[in-house]
Amino acid sequence: MKKKTLVSILTIPLVVASVSGYMYLNEPSVVSAQSDVESAALKATQGKVDYIKESFEDGSYIVRYRDRVNLTEITEEYRDNQLHNKLIVEDGGKKITSYGRDFETGKLVGNTWTMPDNIAVENEKLLQISLLENAKEELRSQDWTVLEAAGTQSRSATQSNEHKAFSEDNLHKEVVTIDVNTGLPTKRVIYQKDKNGEIVTSSTKTEEYKHLDSMPMKIQSFAPEESVEIKEIPAPVIEDKVLEGS
Repeated sequence: MKKKTLVSILTIPLVVASVSGYMYLNEPSVVSAQSDVESAALKATQGKVDYIKESFEDGSYIVRYRDRVNLTEITEEYRDNQLHNKLIVEDGGKKITSYGRDFETGKLVGNTWTMPDNIAVENEKLLQISLLENAKEELRSQDWTVLEAAGTQSRSATQSNEHKAFSEDNLHKEVVTIDVNTGLPTKRVIYQKDKNGEIVTSSTKTEEYKHLDSMPMKIQSFAPEESVEIKEIPAPVIEDKVLEGS
């Protein structure tokens, strides 16, 4: 094994930091939102799309798609194989639509709002940044140990284009897979440790990274049996500044 400094794949801030944490408002909603959900599909069919999936040991997962050409981003959270939250950023970061599942009724409800121009401009800039390239650049300060292949003869064509490396401290162990040709991450597994330094397998998180040719149409709409309600609200800002906790 040999030492080599690779790029870190640390937590990447949301493009909608201006509204993060505002995924769902448990308020009465009365307007069907299916057309709003599907409208993003018309704007994101041919763009270069970054894809990140975070999977957890309890079966829940979060997927994030960023179309850097059509300036659209969609984030979905699934629990028990059911959509729990969905956040759509479109119109170059100006229009935000947030859905969540009501804890009492189990139905999807949500809100949509338009961001002030100055915030939308900043969102637009962020939407043009590649999530994968950003991840690649964020780990330069972290040391990784490259794992050597047992033998090149048995490696497949796909495996030969990838390198694995690990990084470890008292709290975590991380194993990352890097595409040799691009230097971009393709997979990262994060293991938590207990106070004795033993890995706690139940807290393992896996992240997957890839480029897509276009935004998948299936994420633009809900299941046929889902009835979605939406309420248009003012942007959660005061004097074009984000509300505390948003």
